[in-house]
Amino acid sequence: MMLQIPVDLELPSQTRPFLDQLNLALDDDDAMYAGNDRHYLSCGASALAVILSSLQLCGVAAPASMLDFGAGAGRVTRWLRAAFPDAAIDVCDLRISGINFCARSFRASSWVSGTDIASLRAPHQYDLIWLGSVVTHLSADDTRHLIDKVASWCRRGGLVVLSFHGRHALARQDSGTSPYIDNERWMVIQRDYLQHGFGYSDYPGYNGYGISVTKPSWMAAVVEQRQDLRIVSLSERAWDGHHDIVAIQVL
Repeated sequence: MMLQIPVDLELPSQTRPFLDQLNLALDDDDAMYAGNDRHYLSCGASALAVILSSLQLCGVAAPASMLDFGAGAGRVTRWLRAAFPDAAIDVCDLRISGINFCARSFRASSWVSGTDIASLRAPHQYDLIWLGSVVTHLSADDTRHLIDKVASWCRRGGLVVLSFHGRHALARQDSGTSPYIDNERWMVIQRDYLQHGFGYSDYPGYNGYGISVTKPSWMAAVVEQRQDLRIVSLSERAWDGHHDIVAIQVL
């Protein structure tokens, strides 16, 4: 399959120069593709815009090595490859078919991640790590552990950019148009979010995989506990008008 670029596709201005270099190949089993080429492309471009802005803020030149953690079948990876044609790009995910597609299509090296954060091992050190819609599905403890883990994979001066559900998720759930989970579990999430800054519940039938909602202040506090990390940016609804973003530099 091939993506089609709508004539009137709107993209962040800093990403438009890379559209001509974008590989439009699409994996038949891409779980992030719902038949809407416009949104699929703009969502990937929005991630790249966040990454480019974060790199500029922390003064990092074009990263030589990067990791798309939870890459799926390359919704964001394709944009990374277009923007950084000479970079070494790794992709990891639980879905082997998706990362194999990324390896073939976007000149990426692939490795299989896992659900046990403590046992995760990366094959390289990186200048940039992107985690899109990863900690959105993890508990508070797992979120802290994963941030510590991926930060350990960064070279000095390296950047971790990750997305999380913020207060906009509350409005989406309450509207009834885009529910994340059933109302009973959502009540638990909302209660803990309001009381502690972080709310989480497993999906029905899952253990350790669900939906989380996080206050930016909670995320900032996690970074502030470490002297070797600094917050480069913290922005609500920065990715696709939906997810909040935190960019963290390793000192």
